[in-house]
Amino acid sequence: MILSDKSIKESLRCRELEIVGELPLYIGPSSVDLHLDNKALILKKDSAEGIHFDQDPSDRFQEYNDWEEITIHPGEFYLLHTKEWIKFPRNIAGFIQGRSSIARLGINIHAAGFFDPGFCGTATLEVTNFTQVPITIPAGTRIAQMVFMEVDKDVMISYAEKKDSKYQGQKSPVISKINKDYGARN
Repeated sequence: MILSDKSIKESLRCRELEIVGELPLYIGPSSVDLHLDNKALILKKDSAEGIHFDQDPSDRFQEYNDWEEITIHPGEFYLLHTKEWIKFPRNIAGFIQGRSSIARLGINIHAAGFFDPGFCGTATLEVTNFTQVPITIPAGTRIAQMVFMEVDKDVMISYAEKKDSKYQGQKSPVISKINKDYGARN
């Protein structure tokens, strides 16, 4: 069951669900809009070797921090993240998607979609410009929306309790850690 605005507000008031950020929350009828922070990881254009799942891709990305606005160039891939830090209880999961208003400009925000009960941290956003022109987005823009749903029963093992929780507690955009599934060669 997707939580309504009333249920979201009640869960926040009871501190069952926590959302911490500098800007006021924008709570819609059944979602919460999240704001763009000013840190980015940008896939380097000169990554001729490409990316291999069994290797750490850290050296393929360039950090770009403390900006007031960021220009997303056509066809390029950026990792951005939300200002809001979210802590999910054992009985609530979530999924995130880009806002329609952003998508209608040609910006795709994938956002690795699903958040398990027990996750806490900011949301990393995978962003690509599908147009032929650069698009500039100011920091603080309402960039994505989080939808919350109640699971039928409290989970037995939350994301926080799993020993392979690769993204727990993230506070900035985080590159893929898929290499940990294979055992890193580097």
